[in-house]
Amino acid sequence: MDEANPYAAPTGPAVDDATVLECFARDVAAGHSTRFNVERPTLLVDRNVAAAVRIAPRTVLVRADLPPDLTPAKGELEAALATEGLTCLDEDTLLATPVALQLFGLRLSSWDLWGDDIDDGFAALRAGCIAEQRGPFEGPSPF
Repeated sequence: MDEANPYAAPTGPAVDDATVLECFARDVAAGHSTRFNVERPTLLVDRNVAAAVRIAPRTVLVRADLPPDLTPAKGELEAALATEGLTCLDEDTLLATPVALQLFGLRLSSWDLWGDDIDDGFAALRAGCIAEQRGPFEGPSPF
């Protein structure tokens, strides 16, 4: 637990980075590592930077404009998604901005659309733009 900020402490068992990313890519419950944790549906880096958000079972938005010190995390995440059979369907997806705004309040962020089917991916993205979204920290813990 982070004694300086107990409200930012992740849940679940401590695991390595690769396990957190693999579990996020497979959409299964994961623990947390020193760099990554999952607060469904969001993958966080350094406990408070949204790096990806799952918008459907096989569709993920990956943040393209992570801060420079977190850029390596994007490559690691993309490798985990690719291992699970997902590909980048669209870069700098314009419809991702309304989703990011609803979920995180990020007005000027850039996101890539990842999935295994382009039609399903864009359908999930369109639905996310108009639907009332759950917040990134709502719902029961998977642990």
